[in-house]
Amino acid sequence: GSEGNGEYMWATQIAEDQTDKWGNYGAYVSRNLSSSSIRKNPRSISSLLYNTISPTDVRKLLWDPTGDHLNLPPGIEIVASAARFPYTNQKFFSVSTGDSRLDVPNMRVSEMYLIEAEALARQGGNDANAAAALFTMAVERDPSYTLSTNTGQALIDEIMLQRRVELWGEGFRWFDLKRLNLPLDRNGANHKGSIIRNLWDVPAGDNMWVSLIPQNEMDANENMVQNPL
Repeated sequence: GSEGNGEYMWATQIAEDQTDKWGNYGAYVSRNLSSSSIRKNPRSISSLLYNTISPTDVRKLLWDPTGDHLNLPPGIEIVASAARFPYTNQKFFSVSTGDSRLDVPNMRVSEMYLIEAEALARQGGNDANAAAALFTMAVERDPSYTLSTNTGQALIDEIMLQRRVELWGEGFRWFDLKRLNLPLDRNGANHKGSIIRNLWDVPAGDNMWVSLIPQNEMDANENMVQNPL
């Protein structure tokens, strides 16, 4: 949990008497909740991303490449009817199979180091300080991690890769792709076409990156112009 965890700068603990089973974060990202969404489509990391993680990096344990989840934390279980897919997450667990509550990570220390590292790297001429900021975060996860000697775009790429691994499932990837005007590419990994509706590529700048305005807003204001489909 987040209480007493120095990594959490700001987290949300859901009280038992204020829970909304299907409106909770854990109803969609946890591995063990017995909901149709989790049972049928458990959240998985891209196999391509997983394979970039060093064997000595403790974060590699946050996903199970077999999908069997044989070494779960005490008191955690996955119902027998749940689908087993490779690379499913064991980063997020709800309170139980029938209780979707889990502590929501709103802001973490590692995110601050990643922001600092990226900002310094994108400034140009500040690669040494960017690498130092990245090292502070990364070596805590991987004792074999060494201070990066990358510079320029190669250093930025390394920082963004670390960002993907560290913040997986916490709601950052979509915003990172959008703010950097990058495409979504799901090719060559472990994605199932039936689950992602065969949506393998979304080009940068595509209309799909912009949500449609709700119909009730359109109905309430005749001057409202709908975003393009």
